[in-house]
Amino acid sequence: MVRQRMVSGWRAVLAAFAGVVLVLAGTPGPAQAAETEWISLDGNQSRVLSAVYSVTISGATYDVARGTDNNIWFRYNGGSWHPLGGNNASRTTSPPRIVEYPPGRAMVVIRGTDGEIWYSQANSGSLNSWTDWVRLPAGANAIGSPILTISSATRDLMIEAPNSYRRINTTFLRNYNGTLTSSGWRVDSHALLGTNATDIEGDSQIAVYGTHYYESVLRSFFTGTDHRVWRETTNPTTGAVRDLSEVNGGAECASGVGAARLGNQTTVVGPGQPGYAEQQRVMISCIGNDGYVWESTSNDGGNTFDGWRRPAGALAPSNSTPAVFPTPLGYLSWTITIRWNGARSSLFPDNAAVSKRIW
Repeated sequence: MVRQRMVSGWRAVLAAFAGVVLVLAGTPGPAQAAETEWISLDGNQSRVLSAVYSVTISGATYDVARGTDNNIWFRYNGGSWHPLGGNNASRTTSPPRIVEYPPGRAMVVIRGTDGEIWYSQANSGSLNSWTDWVRLPAGANAIGSPILTISSATRDLMIEAPNSYRRINTTFLRNYNGTLTSSGWRVDSHALLGTNATDIEGDSQIAVYGTHYYESVLRSFFTGTDHRVWRETTNPTTGAVRDLSEVNGGAECASGVGAARLGNQTTVVGPGQPGYAEQQRVMISCIGNDGYVWESTSNDGGNTFDGWRRPAGALAPSNSTPAVFPTPLGYLSWTITIRWNGARSSLFPDNAAVSKRIW
């Protein structure tokens, strides 16, 4: 990733909006109501080996990605890209993740080269200063990226990572007056991940109101060993598995699944409460066996989906799992970011950071 100033910032991108295999069977789903074209996040300045992951805190946006030097790079409010943690290269060979935790503070979590999970936090009052990397207790045995979800019940940070047995390893990170403590790692014996990816990206998870459990739940989406997309529903307090079922729509994938829901991101509401319908809207996304982005959406909290489709406009080739997150303009649309495959399309440079917005 290069360290030049972007041509147009992330907010300008939003204003403009105003390796990996997937087999897709069955009939494509209906088109979305509105989409932008694919555009560069930063005027084609950066080169990445992952999608760009983002979090918005009090109106400020933090972006992170794995650079071509295998270091984690970040930028603040669409400014210049900087290596997180100085010039220490080769921190990870997996995509980074970012979350607001504790409240008001950005945290980046990665799989270290030792197979353990590490985190760094943005220092209070500083835009470009981060804490030293801190390792969670040993035992993650990770072979892919961690997944981060704030528990809708306890407000703890749930961290999941695929281990060397292709199971999902889970820990809860708790905040006690600024001191973070881990609950220790526990292996999920239900989810078994796909086998044909060197760097398994595990699952993507959302906190949502479960329409068939009538309570707040955590819902994960991942690829099984049968290459199908699966959904796991868990208790947000204990992590106990409530349900494991295949996602409808006929998709088979061999990579991680990007997922996000709309609406207020800090709490989960039930039927009849303001914002409930928006929170029930969920998007999942993968790369197809044709090398292009595919996505599917749900209006019932990720319980059922409306069929797989390529996003409108130019076909979007990528070698990495797409990142999906709610657009920080009311959280009423999704943003997909990808690492562009320039060998398949010259629309953008190879490894450029590219995105589009979908309503």
